[in-house]
Amino acid sequence: MGIGKAFAEACAARGMNLLLVALPDEFLQQVGQELTASFSVKILVYGTDLTREAAVPELFEYCRKQELEINMLINNAGVGAGGRFENISLEKYLQIVNLNNRALVQMCHHFLPLLKQHRQAYMLNMSSMEATLPLPYKAVYTGSKNFVYAFSLALREEQKKGPVRVTVVCPGPVMTNPDALRRLEAHGGRAKWVVSSPAEVAEAGLKGMLRGKNIIIPGRINGLMSSLMKHCPTGLKMRLLERLFRVYSEH
Repeated sequence: MGIGKAFAEACAARGMNLLLVALPDEFLQQVGQELTASFSVKILVYGTDLTREAAVPELFEYCRKQELEINMLINNAGVGAGGRFENISLEKYLQIVNLNNRALVQMCHHFLPLLKQHRQAYMLNMSSMEATLPLPYKAVYTGSKNFVYAFSLALREEQKKGPVRVTVVCPGPVMTNPDALRRLEAHGGRAKWVVSSPAEVAEAGLKGMLRGKNIIIPGRINGLMSSLMKHCPTGLKMRLLERLFRVYSEH
């Protein structure tokens, strides 16, 4: 659903065969059927919970047995939470780190050798604008996205002499589900200036990745805000961010 579905649609529209990986529910099957009916591409679906320790090795083994030639890896799976740090369960925080970071590292480590078998290949990791903005009331989520941001740029530099181009996408707020809608509504009218649709994020991410860009921030205003914040003194920046995101304190 959300950005993942939008990426699948954007890739299928470009004639790419796809293996869709998501939680094993009706949404995954439905998207697979819709893409098969709409585009002349081959669609495989694989349902799993990537927070399980064995999930990624099992997925890799499935790809090996199917003899799939993979030249693009889009790591989009992620989860977040907002609120005062002490008001959210440790179990939830560990789930965020587990999916956003551990599973992503596993995916990259297992599939990079397959990507390197091609003359040209791509890896896209989904981070967030919040990767460079340590948001109060979203401490663990922003920390996890900061890891994705730093990891992706470091890995890109390591791989620059090989066939794999690593790209990190850093979107602002995205309308992906009812929870995202409630968070945006809490910000009032100012949210409309920075919010993006899943389709906009996927299209910007895919275009930028295929052009070999390192960092993609969808939306002109989001890009400008991110650039301005880099030059803002840390103390002032943190006070501004706390004021802006105080609406999450009781979320």
